[in-house]
Amino acid sequence: MNNRRKLYLILTMLAMNCMMPAYAEKVVTGSKELPLEINLLVDSLQATNPENYKVILPLAMNIDLYARSMSKEDIFLIGKIEVYKTLLKNYAAPIKTPIDGATVATLRMAIKKTNDNFVKWFLQALLKDSLDLTGSPIYKEFLLQKNSTVKVEKVEYRKLEKKAELIQFWVSKINSESLDPLMNELNPKMLDALRNIQNSFYLMAKEASMSPLASSLKGENELKFFATKESTPVKVKAPVAAGQKSVEEILAPITEISPVDLPKPTEENWLEDENTPPSLQNLPKPSNDAEWLQDF
Repeated sequence: MNNRRKLYLILTMLAMNCMMPAYAEKVVTGSKELPLEINLLVDSLQATNPENYKVILPLAMNIDLYARSMSKEDIFLIGKIEVYKTLLKNYAAPIKTPIDGATVATLRMAIKKTNDNFVKWFLQALLKDSLDLTGSPIYKEFLLQKNSTVKVEKVEYRKLEKKAELIQFWVSKINSESLDPLMNELNPKMLDALRNIQNSFYLMAKEASMSPLASSLKGENELKFFATKESTPVKVKAPVAAGQKSVEEILAPITEISPVDLPKPTEENWLEDENTPPSLQNLPKPSNDAEWLQDF
């Protein structure tokens, strides 16, 4: 083989490698010992960007270490709270648009468009809250008062208005053509949620442990609540024309493939102290910046 032929083959292989999507050699996975929201969040972050593995692994190792000093009840409650709180908290100017049928329709459209289980769960939670508001007599009363010249001062009204603003922040990121604006806003917050879980678990573990906490795990092989496994390239699905079923949907009755059971939006108001388990009352707050919750 002459040198020109060799050079051509080398350049061709390099070009093909450049066109192939990069993916991490390993991925972090969760377990049944963690809230499903955390497991879905970890999966979603790595599916969106395989490079997130490098960021998630040290966080997962710290969370894993601190969780060993906590009860399962504490792990699930604090984990869920930090996910909800991080996603809802924002410093953007409040959007005063009321929750209505258009809000519900936008959320339902976005749910149909995404294949990401974490995003689907989050949107379903927003949809449930929106339906609760539109079906609430007190929210309708609030809107009537708001449209009149009467100054709205009731605490109940303020809570409903704040809830609507939190929902509308995310609805405003949904585009009928693409969910990219939503994902661009959501992904950084998902990483922040993991960092907040790490910090909150540290506080809880430090309070519960009678002996000093170990500084870190020696390696990923010591993980208990998480695990690592070899990664495989994600197959890109061909777009499905409107009104047609995907291959997975057609084969589902035959292969008995069922969708992931997404966690249902919580029924309890976790912002109220009476819904906190006795073992967690009067303990340090999940994070140092929880004063924003007082707005509810």
